[in-house]
Amino acid sequence: MTPSNRPRLLFFRWAKPGLPGFLNRHLDEHVHTLGHFFEVRVIDTDCDYAAECDAFTPDLCVFESGVYAGERSIRNTSSRPDIPKLGFLHSDPYDLARAVFLSDMDRWGVQEFFTTSTAMAEYTPEIAERLFVWPNSVDPAVFRAYPVEKNIPVLFTGSQERHYPWRNAVGRVLSASFATMTLPHYGWGKGGGRTVFGEDYARLLSASIFVPACGSMSRDLVRKHLEIPAAGACLVAEDTPALAAFGFVDMANCVLGEAEELPEKLDALLADPGRLAAIVRAGQDLVQERHVQARRSQVLEWLQLQAVRRPGEVIAQAGPAGNLFLATENSLPEPFTAGGRDREFLAAGWQLLAEGEPGDARREFLKCLNYYFIPEAVVGAVFAELASGNAEAARDFSTQALVDTFTDRAAPDPDPVLWATHLRALLCAGERRQAEAAALQFGNLQHSELDRMRRLLGVPMKNDGRFRASVCPVPARTQEGWDTELAQQLTACGQPLEGFCFGHGTLAGTEPGQGSRMVPVGAARLPEGATALPGRALSFTRRARQRVLRRIRWRLRTGKVRALRMALSPLKQRVLTDGFSRFLTDVLRREGLDSALLFGEPSGGRLQRALRQGLDLNPSRPPLTVVPPGGKFPGAASAASSGAGQENKARERTAVFVADPDAAAEALEFLSGCALVVLADTLSPAGCWLLSGITAGSAMVLLAHDPVRGTALFGAAGGRGSQPAAKENAVARAGRSTP
Repeated sequence: MTPSNRPRLLFFRWAKPGLPGFLNRHLDEHVHTLGHFFEVRVIDTDCDYAAECDAFTPDLCVFESGVYAGERSIRNTSSRPDIPKLGFLHSDPYDLARAVFLSDMDRWGVQEFFTTSTAMAEYTPEIAERLFVWPNSVDPAVFRAYPVEKNIPVLFTGSQERHYPWRNAVGRVLSASFATMTLPHYGWGKGGGRTVFGEDYARLLSASIFVPACGSMSRDLVRKHLEIPAAGACLVAEDTPALAAFGFVDMANCVLGEAEELPEKLDALLADPGRLAAIVRAGQDLVQERHVQARRSQVLEWLQLQAVRRPGEVIAQAGPAGNLFLATENSLPEPFTAGGRDREFLAAGWQLLAEGEPGDARREFLKCLNYYFIPEAVVGAVFAELASGNAEAARDFSTQALVDTFTDRAAPDPDPVLWATHLRALLCAGERRQAEAAALQFGNLQHSELDRMRRLLGVPMKNDGRFRASVCPVPARTQEGWDTELAQQLTACGQPLEGFCFGHGTLAGTEPGQGSRMVPVGAARLPEGATALPGRALSFTRRARQRVLRRIRWRLRTGKVRALRMALSPLKQRVLTDGFSRFLTDVLRREGLDSALLFGEPSGGRLQRALRQGLDLNPSRPPLTVVPPGGKFPGAASAASSGAGQENKARERTAVFVADPDAAAEALEFLSGCALVVLADTLSPAGCWLLSGITAGSAMVLLAHDPVRGTALFGAAGGRGSQPAAKENAVARAGRSTP
């Protein structure tokens, strides 16, 4: 579009002060992309909405909020209803910032939204029909193939936190097979100023042959997926629906796959330079033709369509990379599903809860929380703890999420379902008065789940039809099912059931108050199958003690006490840990594991703490089995009947901690086929023999070694190094004599 006929867009955004340069560059790229289609004016200070509109006369107003939003204040947003509004949800799909965004949009009267995340609709189902993808893109003037020598075989960039499981697994496998260059992730604060970005980053990509990238456990499409091929490097990525939707095809314009299959694919391409060059050219052509900034017209399309849509028509999108069009309710396209790994655990947790297995459900929700502090998993964990009778643990979960909401996110109000879940935890902890007081707070906050809790407590409610969407909705239940579930939770936590307003007839997700039969406070009518157990109610003394303990825990998480704890954290780490144990915890929490073994009797110490902490933080929550002296590793008895292939496959996802080398003296071959092996006491004869035997082969790679204290950490070499023949050679060369 020419500058003379571009519509005018007023862009309201409040970025946190002190963001590093690469993040400010990302914010500028959004404005630059909109500039292809609009005349844009950015408002980044507190203002009066009506005055800004009068001064600029925009055709569209866009309000940004999310993970980088700072303090924000805008007045009179209900004025000028003639100007269309859109919200820009700038956040990772799993971040609690989604709830802050919905709070801002509700306050500013914005009803439809767009986001750069292809997975966001899956993570915010209550706004999915009003949410459109404005996909990431590249600036072709910056991300292009530069005339530099390709002297970096494999380049790794980006964070290696737990919510990047594919990236972490690939990094370990490829670094054991190829020369690699790794750029540390400097974070999003002051240290982020060292991050390479812009043309310098594009030139680094151009100098690389292969560059892996992933979209976290949400399997999103991120900038790197487009920047890498645009700069003339070969993209190596996880095979996900998002990449398929954007036109990426394995071994045609990129390399897709899991960690264990990538070394062979990369070897084949290095042996065939012509084919590798063709893949790189095809990837570059794909991005330059379809995914540059000038192709991201979705916001303009929404403005044009909303001006002409008729009653009964809605704006729809043809996939996460597609254009917008008008459709009827009966002709909407199938919703896109990114297939996030945490969504599988979340669904499994709710299913197990419905089947009456709260312990197993808790495990599934904790798998999600081990990826990231996801509010959906927090709510699920609260329900699982309450069903198990652990009211204190449930309250700790909800309190932690609220601390994050109000302290770290500076949100004016909480997510409605999270708040309702907190009220539920208060009731089950015997804090009825506190629950009633909390239910009266945030009177404008309305949601079917929250309104049910308020009716149960008999507190007045507002019902003006303005229901707030939640980022952590719970499965739909009938009112009767909801009553029975809460009654069972109260009973499990030792609370009496008398005095609550249990009522039947309202379906979850419908407007409250329609067809429900209320029971006044004091009438002891209970849900069918529930019984009152006043004798199990907590004593006054115990409740008072719990209140004091909760207040102490709250103080420890907030304010000056929290700041002091953060300041003392490095000292605590130096006292209780060392470099080896910290590295061990970090590796264990990021590795894809199914199980863990401990050879020898468990004992205390830094390594034991590091082992258990790493396993507790691992998203898979692998169970730990202790193999005492004289015992055999699990599965040995069935190996003959099940076949060596299945045994080897299981071992490849097992971490082994050898606390007593004598207990593992016969297990060298077994150890050489595991994902991770930690050796303690390598200064003993048996420990030294195990160390020598493992290092003699090519199946394992030494990741860390402390020869003074006698500890070592090994990881599977992956690819070529994990072949059975390599393991046999390792055992043969090691011999059976003690050094």
